[in-house]
Amino acid sequence: MNTYLKIIITSCTVFMLTVLPSKAFIMDVWELKGLTSQEVSEATIAFKEKAMAGGAKYTGFRSSTKIRGDDTLDTTFVHAYYDSYEDQMATQALVASNPDWFASTFGELDFTDVDNITWANDLPVGDAAPGQTVAYAMVEITSGINFLLNFPEMQKKMQELGAPVLVASAACALCGSEALPTNAMVYFSSANPVDMGKALDIFSSDEMQRWMFSNMAPHANFTDQGIVVFND
Repeated sequence: MNTYLKIIITSCTVFMLTVLPSKAFIMDVWELKGLTSQEVSEATIAFKEKAMAGGAKYTGFRSSTKIRGDDTLDTTFVHAYYDSYEDQMATQALVASNPDWFASTFGELDFTDVDNITWANDLPVGDAAPGQTVAYAMVEITSGINFLLNFPEMQKKMQELGAPVLVASAACALCGSEALPTNAMVYFSSANPVDMGKALDIFSSDEMQRWMFSNMAPHANFTDQGIVVFND
């Protein structure tokens, strides 16, 4: 529990300011193991209410459950969103000065492990925030220029094929040793699991997979993949 509190307080004290402009979509993600989705959901709601009432500048604070990928039986996530690094840092300082917010919510839970990553991109949160269901791939980009050139084409192809999802990416603004060599995340965000299934059918089609194999696969190594469903 103390480890998680320290991560919440210090997760954003050092990060790569050159990655993105000051106005961006910032997302802190904490991966928790050893808890049920109901426990995490209740603590998340309670913490958010206290933090927002105290002046926290979250644009969103949510929990999710991993339903596909590794460790799906006991893996949940907490997601915090901000409009800017300034809001993120101000909120972290506020949380640090009010430890009772954590102690009375997440601090009462008994989890076995926690990891944290801060993701960011240059899209407004309204256009990039996850919907109810998210499929993600954490990747090590081996050729940044080729990834940047091809990713917009990937977004365009998925849209042309009728995939009912937002296709977006985020850079790893703060990656701990447990996440490396991951340096980016590509994700599909949908309104519900049914739309996600439709998008994954399109993504797995011969046309899309041939394009991926030729244009994206040579420039990125997958380090983790999964699907999460948000609890709220």
